[in-house]
Amino acid sequence: MTQQESATPIKVNFHFDPLCPLAWRTALWMREVRQVRPVAVTWRFFSLEVVNRKEGAQPNYEDHGWAGLRTLALVRRREGNEGVERYYLALGAAQHGRRESIAEAAGVRAALQQAGLNAGLVDEALADESTVREVLADHQEAVERYRAFGVPTIALEGSQVGFYGPVIIEVPRGAEAGEYWDHFYWALRQPNLYELKRERTGVRLEPIAE
Repeated sequence: MTQQESATPIKVNFHFDPLCPLAWRTALWMREVRQVRPVAVTWRFFSLEVVNRKEGAQPNYEDHGWAGLRTLALVRRREGNEGVERYYLALGAAQHGRRESIAEAAGVRAALQQAGLNAGLVDEALADESTVREVLADHQEAVERYRAFGVPTIALEGSQVGFYGPVIIEVPRGAEAGEYWDHFYWALRQPNLYELKRERTGVRLEPIAE
């Protein structure tokens, strides 16, 4: 029986930072995949600020995208995985579709309203130190389990194999999205396959909403 024919959903962990345009495109693809393949996505966090932080620099957990990540953590606590997806869609559409910055609290607050959530959640999240710990826990798990260094990072639930990517320019839709997934799903089950990569110089990412 193929994965397409199976009635049991394949559970996938998808680590993202809402500021990343590459993760955004891949997230939109995964939402397309769910329409044509039995796949269930758990949205997990990752901080590019941590990855890019200079050695010895003091962290600022209210700047550099942390307002969005910490608010996502609070949304997950209150609204679950579905709430994270709904809010991520609003953040991504603002940052990567309309080119409205979500790096600071004002943009995060506006995205909350777009998602139909309470705009006051951003202030709650920034006043609650546990939201930092929750984001860092997701981030560290990706680093330790999958050796993640960026996003998107995708892994099958329970697996020790996770891949950075796929990095895509145009979001595959419909049957094409399913075909992309079939090949990527095969790769996720090959512990001997370590990396596929090519140079991205000259690639232009146009704004894209849903």
